[in-house]
Amino acid sequence: MNYQDFTSEKLDVLREIGNIGAGNATTSLSVLLHNDLRMEMPIVKIMSFDEVPEMVGGAETVVAAVLTHFTGDVTGMILFVLELEEAKNLVGSMLHKTFDEGLAHFDDMDKSALKEVGNILMSSYLSSISTLTNLEVHTEPPAICVDMAGSVLDLPLIELGQIGDNALIIDSKFLDKDEPIDGFLMFVSDEESYDHIFKALGIRC
Repeated sequence: MNYQDFTSEKLDVLREIGNIGAGNATTSLSVLLHNDLRMEMPIVKIMSFDEVPEMVGGAETVVAAVLTHFTGDVTGMILFVLELEEAKNLVGSMLHKTFDEGLAHFDDMDKSALKEVGNILMSSYLSSISTLTNLEVHTEPPAICVDMAGSVLDLPLIELGQIGDNALIIDSKFLDKDEPIDGFLMFVSDEESYDHIFKALGIRC
């Protein structure tokens, strides 16, 4: 599938779904973090898989990624990806801790906390699709991976690469006490799933 063929109307719809999901996620995360976490309006764009690692500084940059598969009327995979230092900042806000340098100090509790944040974000986005379209979307339990960006972002390419070589990126920025924390959602689905979404919203495919 060539996502570059999306019309501006279709991209606007996906952007609006992203905005609604971001709003819902911000409310849930503010409760979880016990502070006034804010999320700026996300930027929705189409990128090739090869371009995505540059969003976190290159293929060799260590990232933390939370990922889940979804099935139903809409199928595919969604990932929440942050550069490791950004992940530490977000988890540090949750757990009221600071981190030493290096990967070894990002332990199982830290990964569990980040997985919860990622699960809220991804579920909020997928729930927005389901609510707006009345389509069934079922999510599997999330998993977390800490590795080089090239390896992490190869996962959807390996598993779902047959559907195309582009992904929908929901570029999100959190503001925690006015300190920015950058991350993004990577949404990978197939042509049939997008057709279901657009038809449910009355948009010609």
